[in-house]
Amino acid sequence: MAAFDRPLTRRTLIAGGALATGALATASFALTRTSDNGPASFDVRAFGARGDGLTDDSPAIQRAIDAAHAAGGGTVSVPRGTYLLRHRDSPDGDGLAAIVLRSGVTLEGLSREHSILRLADTQLGGPGTFARILSSVGEISGATVRNLTLDGNRAGQGSMRDNTNGSIIQLGWKGRCTNVTVEDVTAHGANGQAIMLIGTIGAVSRNLRIARNHVRDCSFIGIQSSQFEGLVIEDNLVRDCGDNGIDVYGDDTTGRSPVSTSGAGLIRNNRVERCRLGIFLESVARIRAAGNVLRDCSEAGFRVNRIHGEPREIVIEDNEVVRCGRGVAVGGDTGGVAIRGNRFLGFTFAGLDFGYNVSNVTATNNRFVPATPDTPIIFGTPTGNSGRNGQPKELLSHIRIQGNQIVGPHREQRRFVNRYERNIDVDVGGFTAVAR
Repeated sequence: MAAFDRPLTRRTLIAGGALATGALATASFALTRTSDNGPASFDVRAFGARGDGLTDDSPAIQRAIDAAHAAGGGTVSVPRGTYLLRHRDSPDGDGLAAIVLRSGVTLEGLSREHSILRLADTQLGGPGTFARILSSVGEISGATVRNLTLDGNRAGQGSMRDNTNGSIIQLGWKGRCTNVTVEDVTAHGANGQAIMLIGTIGAVSRNLRIARNHVRDCSFIGIQSSQFEGLVIEDNLVRDCGDNGIDVYGDDTTGRSPVSTSGAGLIRNNRVERCRLGIFLESVARIRAAGNVLRDCSEAGFRVNRIHGEPREIVIEDNEVVRCGRGVAVGGDTGGVAIRGNRFLGFTFAGLDFGYNVSNVTATNNRFVPATPDTPIIFGTPTGNSGRNGQPKELLSHIRIQGNQIVGPHREQRRFVNRYERNIDVDVGGFTAVAR
């Protein structure tokens, strides 16, 4: 990702594909019905899975998924055990995949403690290899993943352990997701993203839910979604990811439209710890982030960023951001960002940081507890290119910061450190000093 002293450009999304499927199992004992009208259930062991941590169970699990899909949908059950997975070439030529999930299929374990899918050692072909443990082909609809642990086994990938080109769960690549849920899953040790639900610019994903998952130890991003309309990310625990804990994205990289391609998202009651950024909102619209706890994220708790699509109708409220470099960082013109009722505790760079032509931001009823009396509460920081090489000087405009508290001793002249030379309708003040 780009540094905070210049506008961020979006990392290139990695290519994806899907695993070619095996022949459908035909044994009659492999399929049972929960009721006359209920969904069919397919036990992976009936299709040859061993769950002994030694046998390559990818083909057997794939046969169960394909059988459920061919039957019009159903639940693929993963009983107690550790199921070893190996990658195979994806049929579209985009790297490697272990399992392909199909529309109408629920992949469900006994519990995250007892049903474990684990990637075998040395499964990455070399630097830059794109590999997914659970993938899809084209559009996937009505699918669910729940009650499992998916172990990406970074430690077992040798010199490739820090690759970022891949995912544990990546659904919707070269297509989209509709009515897809990932819940009660533990995903750890990813080479890249742990959980990724995506669409395309021309066919956005709809009605996505990512809930009550535990994500940790990922080389890149914990939870990511892009090109969507209707998304809920709630009650997740994300720890120790190399980049962003939670990342939502909606830029039109082809047409460079100023209109966001992702919207209608709710990000609530998540806990993110020890990532570079806690929650990243990039070129998205109509997003509410509320009730989240973000701790020890080196760059910022939140970042709102614009590439081409304008971030707009963003509400960041009632969150707790603890010991992060910045409480909220904003980059680029926006169509409205409201920051209200949050608690920013122990920030080391600034409570709010405005870089690169920031506009239309309000901040009210927040509680700021800076790390030192000299730590800025509000920091206006144009990029190094401002006014250089024929570029106009960057502008800070339509900013209202009023009715906030500062807790503890703090130098009044550090309440608003503004390095912009051009300012229009900037109203910063009205702080209330409160003793610790």
